[in-house]
Amino acid sequence: MKIIDNYIDENSFKVISETMSSDMFPWFFNDFKININLNDNSVFNYQFTHRFYDNARVTSKYFDNLLNPILKKINAKALIRIKANLNPVSHELIRYDKHVDQDYSCKAAIYYVNSNDGYTMFDTQKVESKGNRIVFFDADTVHSGTNSTDCKNRMVINFNYF
Repeated sequence: MKIIDNYIDENSFKVISETMSSDMFPWFFNDFKININLNDNSVFNYQFTHRFYDNARVTSKYFDNLLNPILKKINAKALIRIKANLNPVSHELIRYDKHVDQDYSCKAAIYYVNSNDGYTMFDTQKVESKGNRIVFFDADTVHSGTNSTDCKNRMVINFNYF
């Protein structure tokens, strides 16, 4: 695992943050956060997502404008999936189910769009949500995420690639 702060230049970070926080950015409701426990009827088991890349194609008009500064640095040979997650605030910090991004060997990265008291947990290592931070890991590594309690939402962009 590798954590890098201030991953992209400040202007590019600002464009991502402001665009994804605007009322014009399309977020889509998902009735579950992680499809592991299908019996989880918790009112907190949901999130909003935006797919930038899936099924071998670009799926968002925001792909180039927002992701190019990150993708240039990641230098992926092939993309698998790029998805943004937005988890709304609640009064308590909720850690969601542990999961893997892919069940085969490939690379993953989580780019943190905003700073908040949420985090990503990898076994014994907690990676705090800090805007313009990225964490690199193997996509078959078990991890879990949270929401936040100190701002309106927690936003991350998840990259799976070779």
